[in-house]
Amino acid sequence: MADTGVRIEAFGDPGCPWDFAAEGARLKLRWLHGDALTWQHRMVGLSRTVNDYPSRGITLEDLAESRRAIAERHGVPIDAAPGTRYQATAVACLAVVAVRDRAPDHVDAFLRALRVSCQSRRKMVDEPATLDAAAAAAGLDAGDVRAWTAEPAARDALERDMADAREPDAASRAMPDRLVRTPDGALRLTCPSYRVHGPAGSLSAPGFQPARVYEALVANAAPGLVPRPLPGTADDVMEWAPYPLSTAEVAGVMEVPLPAARAALVRSSARFQPVANDGYWSPG
Repeated sequence: MADTGVRIEAFGDPGCPWDFAAEGARLKLRWLHGDALTWQHRMVGLSRTVNDYPSRGITLEDLAESRRAIAERHGVPIDAAPGTRYQATAVACLAVVAVRDRAPDHVDAFLRALRVSCQSRRKMVDEPATLDAAAAAAGLDAGDVRAWTAEPAARDALERDMADAREPDAASRAMPDRLVRTPDGALRLTCPSYRVHGPAGSLSAPGFQPARVYEALVANAAPGLVPRPLPGTADDVMEWAPYPLSTAEVAGVMEVPLPAARAALVRSSARFQPVANDGYWSPG
C-alpha cells in the first residue's frame, strides 16, 4: 500500500494574531485527515527581546490596531486592547520547541494554551506564569517544562527554526508579499507559513492563506489521501474537538459562514464562555 502520509512544517509564533486566526484552517485539516497528517510546529521568533518592535518604530497602538483589524475581519476572539508593554515572543517559542522535542504528544495542547492566553486573555507569553499555566493546561509539569527550556538542545533547536524561517525557499520567494524583510535585510516567512511534504513532493504556502489553499497542497503532495466528509452538525465538531473552540473555528471546520456556525452552536448542546470579542464553546 502506498504511503499517503503528509508531514506539515507549520511555521508560527504564539504571539502572532495572524497565526491565531489560522486555527480554523488547521482544525479543518485535522478534521479532514486526522492522523494521516504529521504536524511539526516550527517557531519563527517574531521578537527576541522587548526592544525589537520599538526599535523598528512600531508602537503598542500599532500592534493593537493590527489585532483589531484581524479580529474584525476573521471573527476570532482576540483581545485588541493596547498592551501595557512589549513582549519577547521568542521566550514562548523556546518553550514550545522544548516541549515539541521532549514531550511531543503534548505540544499541540501546549501551543494552543499559549495562543489562547496571549490572544484572547491578553497574557504576556514571555512571563513565567503564562508558561506555567500553559504547561498545566497541556497536562505537563511546569517544572519539567522550565528544565527542558533551559537545556542547550532547546536553544539550538529554536535557533534552527528561526534560521529556517529566515531562509524562504524559491516558491516562497516568488510570493514576496507573503514575506517580510527583517531589520538586517533578510527575508522572513510570515506566520503562519506551511511546507507540506508528501509522497508526490513538497509544496510551500507562505503567509496567511485560505483553508482551501492548504487542502490543495495536501492533495497535491499526497493524491492518494482521501479526506473524510465535513461534519454534519456543530455537535459533531464539539464532540471531536480536543479543546474548546471559538465560533470562527467551528465555522472553519464546518465550512459555513460565521452566523451559520453561531446559529448551529446555539441550537446544539454546547456551552459558551464569552472572551474578548467572542468566546469559546465546550461540549454540553
